[in-house]
Amino acid sequence: MRLRVIATDYDGTIARDGVIDPAVREAIRKARKRGVLVVIVTGRILSELRHVAGCLDFVDGVVAENGAVVALPNGHTTLLGRAPPLSLITKLTERGIDFKVGRCVVEMDAEFANVAISLIRQLELPLAITFNRGRMMLLPASISKAGGLRELLDTLGVSVHNAVGIGDAENDHELLTCCEHGVAVSWGSPRLKEAADHVIDGSGPEAVAEYIDRISTDIRLPLETTTHHRKLILEEIEGQTPFEIAIRGRNVLVAGDTKSGKSWLAGLLVEQQILLGYTVYAFDPEGDYSSLANLPNTVVLGGGRLLPHGDDLKMLLQQGLSVVLNLSHLQHHEKSEYVQHHLPLVANHRRERGFPHRILLDECHYFLGHSHGKHLLDSQLDGYTLVTYRPSQLTARVLKLIEVVAVTRLAERQEVDVLRDLLDETADTYIDSHDWYEQLANLGITEAALLPPTEEAAGRLRRFIVAPRLTTHVRHRTKYFDTPVAKGQEFVFTEDGHPIGAAAATLRDLANTVGQVSSRVLANHCRHHDFSRWIAILFCDHELANEVRQLELKYKRDGSGEGFAAGLCATIERRYESS
Repeated sequence: MRLRVIATDYDGTIARDGVIDPAVREAIRKARKRGVLVVIVTGRILSELRHVAGCLDFVDGVVAENGAVVALPNGHTTLLGRAPPLSLITKLTERGIDFKVGRCVVEMDAEFANVAISLIRQLELPLAITFNRGRMMLLPASISKAGGLRELLDTLGVSVHNAVGIGDAENDHELLTCCEHGVAVSWGSPRLKEAADHVIDGSGPEAVAEYIDRISTDIRLPLETTTHHRKLILEEIEGQTPFEIAIRGRNVLVAGDTKSGKSWLAGLLVEQQILLGYTVYAFDPEGDYSSLANLPNTVVLGGGRLLPHGDDLKMLLQQGLSVVLNLSHLQHHEKSEYVQHHLPLVANHRRERGFPHRILLDECHYFLGHSHGKHLLDSQLDGYTLVTYRPSQLTARVLKLIEVVAVTRLAERQEVDVLRDLLDETADTYIDSHDWYEQLANLGITEAALLPPTEEAAGRLRRFIVAPRLTTHVRHRTKYFDTPVAKGQEFVFTEDGHPIGAAAATLRDLANTVGQVSSRVLANHCRHHDFSRWIAILFCDHELANEVRQLELKYKRDGSGEGFAAGLCATIERRYESS
C-alpha cells in the first residue's frame, strides 16, 4: 500500500520543550521532496504552536487543539467544535484556576480533574476530558485527533489508509488507530506502545527524524507491524474466536473450481475492506460482484451501460470511490482489451495518489497467463486479489507475487500441485500432498481452506466455514441452487434407518425429490429437523434454514407430514429460483 502521509504529534515526539528538533525539520523537508505529505497533529493551541515552531509552512497542514482546529499553510482554518462555554470559563476564573483557552479547548493542569468533572456535571456541559501527561484538555465529546486528521486529509485528497501516525502520549491513541500504520516512541506512554504497530527505539526526536527519513525513501507503507487492527474475518462461529487474516500489502490468490464459491469468498474479502473504509476496484468479467453496489461509497458500472474508458475512468478514480467494472456484456477479446488498457491505468493512479487500496481481477488466468500479462501488475505496491479456477495458467512471475492463498473446492490435482509449489522448501517437507488432494476436492459449498505460504495457515491446510456476507449475491445464490455438495454430504432419505429413494446433492434435487417420499418418512425427518440442519451446515443459508425449521415444527406438531413436501418446495424456490 502506498505511503502518502506522515502525521506526527508535536510535543514529546518531534519537539523538546516546545522547540522542534533541527534533524526532524530536515527529515520532513526530505520527505516532502519525495512526495510524502507531512502534517502535525497536536493538542497545542494553534497560536501557541506558531509561537514555538515559527512559520508552519514547513508542513502540509496542522491539526491543533487535539482535533478541534484544522489549518492549512495558506492560512485557511477550519473549526470543528464550538467555542468553550462562557459559564465554564467564569467558574474556573472564580476558583482561581490557571487555565488556557483556545478556539475550542480549555487546557489546565491534570491535578484539577476532579474540579473539572464537578463543573461539567454541575453546568450540564457536553464536554469530555482528555489527558496528555500532566495536562488535561476539555473539549466537545466529538472532538479527537482522529477526526481532525480525517478532515485535513479529506481536504488534501488523501486517505488515512495511506498514512503513518506517530505519537508519544495518552492523547495519541486515536491518532495511531486512525492511521493505517500507528507508531509510538520508546520514551512515551507504555499503553500507547502496546497499542502501536511499531515502536521507534531511541531517546528523543532525533530518532523520529531517522525514522521519517527512512520510511519516506520507500513508496510503500512500512511493513513492520503487529497488526493490531483491520483484519478480515474468514470464519465466525458463535463461542469461538473469529478466524482472521491481515492482507495489507499482500497479494491474495482465491482459487477454486467453477461454481465452487470462489467469487463469493473474494466478494466477502472485498466487502469487509470497503466497510473498513478502503477503496477497491474490481475488474468483474462475469458480473459476479454487482451486489457490492449496496455498500457505502461503491458504484457498479458496465453490464451494458456506462462502462468508463480512458479519461472517464481517470476522472472517476479522482473521486475516491470503490468501483466494480462489470465487463459481462463484452466479448472475450473486448474484455481482454479493456483489462490490458485499464488495469495499468488504475495501478498508476494508485502509485500517484494511494488509492484504490486494492485491485481485484476475476478470471485472472485469461489476462495474466501469457508473457505480456506480467506488465499488468505493479509488483512493488502489491495489494491485488486474483481470482481463478486455473492457477496453473498463471505465469511463474505472477505466482511468485502471491502471499495469501485461499481455496474453495478444487478437484483437479494439476491445479493443487501448482498451489503446493508456492511453498518454501521447509514447509514442503511436512505437507502431505495426498491429504491436500482429498481435502480440497471435498470442500463443501460453504467451506474454503487457507493454504501455506499464508502465514495465518501456520504451515498447514486450514479449513474454515466461510463467514456470512452483508450483501447478497443473486448470481451465486442461483449457482448454489444447482451446485452439488461434496460426495458423502448429500441429503439421504431414510426409513427405519435404511436409505430410500434418490439422495439429494443440490437444493434443486431436494425440491424435486421430496415429493416422491412418503409423508411418514418426511414426518420422521421433521421430528429431527434434518432438512434445516442440512441446509444450515452445508449452505450456511441461515435465513432459509430458519424458514424450513419453522415448517418442520409445524409438521412435527401435526405428526402426519402431509403437505410438508409442497411447503418445502415453495420455500426453497421462493428463496432461490425467483432470484
